[in-house]
Amino acid sequence: MNWGTYKELQGKLREFKIDPDIRKSNLLDLDYTIFDLETTGFIPEIGHEIISIGAVRNHGLDSCHIDTFHHIIRPIRPVSEATLNLTGLTREQLATGRTFVNSLKHFLDFSRGSILVAHPAKFDVRFLQTMLKRWKLPEFTPPVIDSQMMAEWLFPAMKPQLDPLIKQFQIERRERHHALNDAMMTSELFCKLLDCTIQRDIQTFDDLYQVLLQTKRARKPK
Repeated sequence: MNWGTYKELQGKLREFKIDPDIRKSNLLDLDYTIFDLETTGFIPEIGHEIISIGAVRNHGLDSCHIDTFHHIIRPIRPVSEATLNLTGLTREQLATGRTFVNSLKHFLDFSRGSILVAHPAKFDVRFLQTMLKRWKLPEFTPPVIDSQMMAEWLFPAMKPQLDPLIKQFQIERRERHHALNDAMMTSELFCKLLDCTIQRDIQTFDDLYQVLLQTKRARKPK
């Protein structure tokens, strides 16, 4: 590993600060980085790793995909055939991929000044945070929107997973379990959900944050 890159990422994470104006900003005036991870499993705490990151940067309701990001990440442990078949990645691609540290440094540069969006964010953000802890790097607590939770709030009768929502909203289907493809589909879905959110007179990031917090609390069994 390049220790210079490690130190640079360490510095970026330590210097990371949330813009206090974001909370009161109008949702249409904000930048969003819609991202997706492909991983070797579901539990980073037992050693599962990120093997690719895909992301799209939008402004407001614009989902034209002008700014995109896609990195393949070289894992430390062997990857199962099942994971290779699911993601379409080859052992050669993984062997020549970037390190997690290098890729995350570039991802932070790509997403700087934006709100992260993932479907569901609770998985992707937790995975990132656990990987950072494993690498003994500083904490990362960015502003985040969970688009799956948005769908649960807006359309409680619908299944909130990505596949049924893509079909419901007639979004062009791309090959699944490819990080950039999934990010692009989520980007288009997020714009539709954001439009519905604004129609319900939820105007600021703080307004949406409070609504999703209530939705999250309602999930918990009483």
